[in-house]
Amino acid sequence: MGLITGSPYGTITASEDIYLSDAPYIYFQDATASPFFNPDSDGYYWQLSGTATYPVYELACVEGVTFTEGRTLNDVQCDNIGVKDTVQTRDYVEFQTTIKSLFPYTTLSRILAASPATVNASQNTEKIGIGKINNNQFWHVYAPKVYDEDAGDYIAIHVHKAKFVNSWTIEMPYANQWSVTGLALRGFADTTKPTTQQFAVKVRHDPSVL
Repeated sequence: MGLITGSPYGTITASEDIYLSDAPYIYFQDATASPFFNPDSDGYYWQLSGTATYPVYELACVEGVTFTEGRTLNDVQCDNIGVKDTVQTRDYVEFQTTIKSLFPYTTLSRILAASPATVNASQNTEKIGIGKINNNQFWHVYAPKVYDEDAGDYIAIHVHKAKFVNSWTIEMPYANQWSVTGLALRGFADTTKPTTQQFAVKVRHDPSVL
């Protein structure tokens, strides 16, 4: 018999009383590098491993992080009954954020789609140019979030093929920190990956529960 609350019969997957807070860290790396797990034992492609050729960069002091998607929806409409179904296509996934740290320029140049930074040690300078955008540059994006430091429990999102899109703004308010707003890392389909994970992979590691 069902409970007096009217709950369903049979097998039920209950929710867990685990709640996440605070933003993840966000890292990115040239998409021509292989993921660290390429694939892992379950067939998933994810995680980064920095090298001299393919360094990993961090988006420092992030604010207002969101992870969303873009979809195309086309209704199947029949004249006698109206909308019968909706055909959906996932177009992209996207991180949106603001950063409060503008240094080093080695990282900032990639965020702004500027020229690679020139570091002159003898003059103690970093220089970047703002010119044409390289539309051939794609990135892996990796965003982990530890939600139980004692147990080592974490979640992570790995996007296979992303680029910085949207128009950025460097805000310079009086008596407050500068920030770069309008940042969006859009992930496109990576057709070299299995169809079920062409855009991204989400991982949860929780030994105490799983």
